[in-house]
Amino acid sequence: MVKLIALLKRKPELTKEQFAERWLNEHVKLSSQIPGLLEYRCNVAKTEQDSPGEPLFDGTAELWFESVEVMEAAFETDLAKRAGDDADDFCSQRIHIYTDETLVVENGAFKGDR
Repeated sequence: MVKLIALLKRKPELTKEQFAERWLNEHVKLSSQIPGLLEYRCNVAKTEQDSPGEPLFDGTAELWFESVEVMEAAFETDLAKRAGDDADDFCSQRIHIYTDETLVVENGAFKGDR
């Protein structure tokens, strides 16, 4: 299994609220249909941050696929390309990180050594 984490920065002309509205109420209608997608989570950055100033990113998306090969094939589809173009309409920056997930704590319990 592979998880893609996308770091998203809104376009400067959008407020945080407009960015979240566009992403969560319009974009996901398209992006959630990408072939091979097993799980999809959107995380909007809170305005309350420990560090001073504006957060570097306005949100993250987490997308799970069976493998890197399945994910890369999915991103070659017309639907995924349309979803990428759509994201470019409200994001000034999108950085993708392919990850292997390690569960450390589940339901409040430490999962122990790997």
